[in-house]
Amino acid sequence: MTLQKSLFADPDPNPLLEMIRRSPAAPLMLSYLRQIAPDLGAIPQTTYTRYREFEYTGERDGYQQPYYLKRSLLTRAVVEMILADQRPASDFPSGTVAAARDAVHDLLWSICEETSWVLPAHEEQGPDFWDLKPSPRTWPWGTNTMLTRQPDSIDLFSAETGASLAETVYLLGDRLSPEVVQRVRQEVDRHIFQPYLAYGRQHWWYKGALNWNGVCNGAIGLAFLRLEKDPRRLVEALEMVLEGFEAYIATGFEADGGSIEGPGYWGYGLVYYVTLAEALHQRTSGEIDLLASPRLKDIARYPLGMALAPGTYINFGDATEQIAFQPGILQRLAERTGVEDLKGLIIPPENLEGRGVSAAKLAIILRDIAWWDGQTHPFPASARQDFHLPDCAVVKFTGQTNADDHGSAGKPVVLAAKAGHNDGHHSHTDVGHFIYHINGESLLCDPGRGLYSRDYFRQERYQNIFCNSFSHNVPRIAGQLQSPGPEFGGNQQYHGQIVAHGEVDGRKYVTIDFHRAYNLPGLSLARRQIALLPGTGEVVLEDHFEFTGEREDASASTQIEEAFVTWGKASLEGAGIQIVGKAESLYLFIQDPPGARITLTVLEEDCRVNRREGVLTRIGVLLPPGSRSFKLFISPG
Repeated sequence: MTLQKSLFADPDPNPLLEMIRRSPAAPLMLSYLRQIAPDLGAIPQTTYTRYREFEYTGERDGYQQPYYLKRSLLTRAVVEMILADQRPASDFPSGTVAAARDAVHDLLWSICEETSWVLPAHEEQGPDFWDLKPSPRTWPWGTNTMLTRQPDSIDLFSAETGASLAETVYLLGDRLSPEVVQRVRQEVDRHIFQPYLAYGRQHWWYKGALNWNGVCNGAIGLAFLRLEKDPRRLVEALEMVLEGFEAYIATGFEADGGSIEGPGYWGYGLVYYVTLAEALHQRTSGEIDLLASPRLKDIARYPLGMALAPGTYINFGDATEQIAFQPGILQRLAERTGVEDLKGLIIPPENLEGRGVSAAKLAIILRDIAWWDGQTHPFPASARQDFHLPDCAVVKFTGQTNADDHGSAGKPVVLAAKAGHNDGHHSHTDVGHFIYHINGESLLCDPGRGLYSRDYFRQERYQNIFCNSFSHNVPRIAGQLQSPGPEFGGNQQYHGQIVAHGEVDGRKYVTIDFHRAYNLPGLSLARRQIALLPGTGEVVLEDHFEFTGEREDASASTQIEEAFVTWGKASLEGAGIQIVGKAESLYLFIQDPPGARITLTVLEEDCRVNRREGVLTRIGVLLPPGSRSFKLFISPG
């Protein structure tokens, strides 16, 4: 059956409204929305001055916060209207339903009044724009900016805005004023439909190997499916979407199903993919079933392997350690792929705020209500197992500490390490880096991402210590940090490799070659082996280095400084370093070479500038000149 015949074979019965109204998750999610967006009568202002703040100062929040809040208020108002039909009046404060309808009208109108739905940080994309002299974004602003020309560019959040407005009109229908509905149709057509059909394939994200592909194509496809009345335009748009989606599933995830962008971006890219996949599946009576691909099962297993503890994940690169997934999307993906353990990663709505579940995503929140059964489950046993992603070059080993003197069981320990490359969209220069996690705390950590600002995604990116290897658990060699990949001026040669991993004599180990991560032609070998004793939680780390053409009296030009970072409190204790976290502690003892010099650098100012809570400490271990090996013993407790 052709796409056109499939789409129009039968009218769409739209079961989504009834699923939302009957869902046991509805009161839970409504309570969350009322907490996030408490005042339906106050519409945030997305002003010109706030829009231009990004280019003047590099700050994103001045415009983005009211932009997101406006859309979160719309989500709450729509849900209030939908649920009021089937719920007791006592569930809704006096006047809430009438206020919700007024709010929907006013919020729709306010969003339609926005000159551009594209965020200032995404106004132009790519080095072709950065390198133009003079810059088209140099003050005073000219007549060919996103604010003065007809919309021709679509970013993540303009696509999501189109989907939110389309879902609102589609679901509330004749309960809305016809002139408001007409305005929405006009603006969605102008901001989304026309530029997608005209320029969609020219967008860098259209077949991109990253989350933007899934979000933009998926949200745009959903908007077309809800609002487009012309069959030819609808078929043309959805054929484009499916073409982009094919590239997303083929290249946006590695062959092993993993994502080099990390669990949070894994989830973000998939939410609109799953949403549109199910809309197409329902609309075509099963003729189109994107979730039936066997590859989706490998992709679905990924967050289980990356989990450290409930709500806590391995956060290499720009990933975030503390995250939550959209509960409805996760449950539907679990049911459709058969990876049922995904349900054990759902956390309660009261814990969602600040973890990446955005109320601004109306279409996704509606699926959270419709598809989630409102239940949470124990942290799955499969998430506590060893995990290896050969193509992402990530390995996770699990174990536990010794039982204490009072007979209590040992505490869970996770050792995670990566090789890979420095070429990804959200990559850091962290080849050979590792995380030591004990009982809910990463005491040897990945520092996470820096502040998303103007410079963070331009050539200055790797001057930020949260991106470069200065703040990762990898050495500085001959005074040099690791080199970035090609996206910001580096070279694709900078990478590492897991050369061996497994279990020998009761020790789980991984061996990583990472000398190619440095722009040091004379460095012929940098090999790291990290071994976990799973019964005690102890770790032995051994590094070996070789330089070509080296004299026996090697100078300081080849000197090596090992480095380790922690959010805990670090102090020198005897011949080693004590790290104390919120509830757990570690002891690091240098076994080789003798005479290494330890320094503790508190990165308080960098944390403040990047708006990170807590203070990161870098433990530097400067090896004596000529040292070519390093051995560290790590003991919990």
